[in-house]
Amino acid sequence: MVRIRLVEREDLNALFALDQVCFRPGVAYSKLELRYFLFRSSSISLIAEDGKDIAGFAIVEIRAEKNSRTGHIVTIDVDPARRRQGVGRVLMEALTERCSEAEATLLWLEVAVDNDAAIAFYGQLGFLKTGRIRGFYLGTLDALTMVKQLTEQPAGTNIS
Repeated sequence: MVRIRLVEREDLNALFALDQVCFRPGVAYSKLELRYFLFRSSSISLIAEDGKDIAGFAIVEIRAEKNSRTGHIVTIDVDPARRRQGVGRVLMEALTERCSEAEATLLWLEVAVDNDAAIAFYGQLGFLKTGRIRGFYLGTLDALTMVKQLTEQPAGTNIS
């Protein structure tokens, strides 16, 4: 049974190691970058654990926009041995709930265009493709931008 909890400072080394396994060099965060995102006052950082083992973690940064708040998913990392077991879904549901509590009206993220599994996963969760960023990863690999509406937008509000 996976349990969700907030990240604590002593989790940094384990989360850094997991991020290095989950993403290729140059895409994975340095320890300094990861610490920055994990413990920023505007971030919500969650761990999925099974017993004492970390199955995954996710970070969302809440940003104030003109007339609303949005949640930018910085990363979601799931231990490769735990993939396709619902860990990512549980993390994303918990992030969505926390973003709603923080009054965010939408979630958005970037995903590598060659990561078909992640693109399909986000699509199943209700994210829609909204654009493409050329050379987002390593200056050579494009990213898709995807958005999920959390609340009804007032008429005339632009989500991009």
